[in-house]
Amino acid sequence: MRRFFTEPNFIKDGIAEIFEDSKHIEKVLRMNVGDSILVFDGTGTEYLAKLVSIEKNLCRAEIIESQKSSSEPKISVSLFQGLPKSGKMETIIQKAVELGVYEIFPVIMDRSVVQIKGSAAGEEKATRWNKISLEASKQCGRSIVPKVYPPITFDEAIKKLNSLEVPLMPYEELGHQGLHGLKEILTNHSHAKTFGLLVGPEGGFSDSEAKRALDHGINTFGLGPRILRTETVASAVIPVIMYQSDEF
Repeated sequence: MRRFFTEPNFIKDGIAEIFEDSKHIEKVLRMNVGDSILVFDGTGTEYLAKLVSIEKNLCRAEIIESQKSSSEPKISVSLFQGLPKSGKMETIIQKAVELGVYEIFPVIMDRSVVQIKGSAAGEEKATRWNKISLEASKQCGRSIVPKVYPPITFDEAIKKLNSLEVPLMPYEELGHQGLHGLKEILTNHSHAKTFGLLVGPEGGFSDSEAKRALDHGINTFGLGPRILRTETVASAVIPVIMYQSDEF
């Protein structure tokens, strides 16, 4: 059954109003009044509904029943991603959303090639990134839309990481030494519900950033003797967290 997104405030009096996908419903899918659809509002609730009107800029659907979605993990994984070059961030967002991430914080780091200057530029980027998150959520059947925030500093990321039960940082230097501690870390926190994953940009973490993370008690681990691209790390680690938490 086709799934469509609408904002929570567009669901009222038993009717869901669909704006963004209305043209797609009418012109591409050529759906008809009476067709059944699923509507989700990004808060974890899904609605079985029936189309009652179809127009170019607005479709309305009568809600038949609502239910809490079973597609969301019971744990929360927040991704803190060092800003990578151009299109890589979009790929990282897509894959992280598919894998069940809860929220994404782009992080400006010492070795970030891309530098976003000013809050206006950051907000503009975040608007684009949130559209990517929405499309990925619709495609993979998520019932929430993970929020992508405007870029934050490394120190802001450390502070947010420390508010979570299990803050994690894959650090290549440990991998080169043959140290693999992720399984042990997750085993020792088997009942945790909130995780944070801090990933470096293309050039990795600077020595200063690594020291600050260690000094603040971030759980640091290696990923083996090979060097993973920044756009690969989240896709490698998030499934491990999900698996250890019985979500896979």
